Amino acid sequence: MARSQGAQANLTGNRLERFIEYNLVDCGFTKIADKKAFVSAMRSFSEPSYASQVHIGHTIYGTNLICDFLLFHPHTWPEGLVIEAKWQQEPGTVDEKYPYFVMNIFSSEYRTILVLDGGGYREGAERWVRSMRKQNLLYVFNMAEFQRWINQGNL
Repeated sequence: MARSQGAQANLTGNRLERFIEYNLVDCGFTKIADKKAFVSAMRSFSEPSYASQVHIGHTIYGTNLICDFLLFHPHTWPEGLVIEAKWQQEPGTVDEKYPYFVMNIFSSEYRTILVLDGGGYREGAERWVRSMRKQNLLYVFNMAEFQRWINQGNL
């Protein structure tokens, strides 16, 4: 049975999230299941930890802002780091959400890394979002760049 375009997009996006999560675990981060308590307790942790699908504040529209990953490392990320995954394999309108995403990052208290891949975004969309690296948006990586950054010991 063929998958709908939306179901296929969710599947491929989930694969990117699993890639990121694998790297977190491989780098010694422990997943904390209680994502509600993670935000308030993370600064008291002594070990690298993370939670997924965490409420980290409000969007520019006042709705709940949920991140893909929020991680804590007592030495490298003591204030927390958000990692967001955006996969777009097929042409569509998903890249029109990039400005909304960037504005939410700018209004967030957390520094953020965006892992963007798939090659299906419109010409100029990746270039534009990479040009927005300022304030809390620290890096925009594709999967290979993210892996190299991790391999250099940055996580």
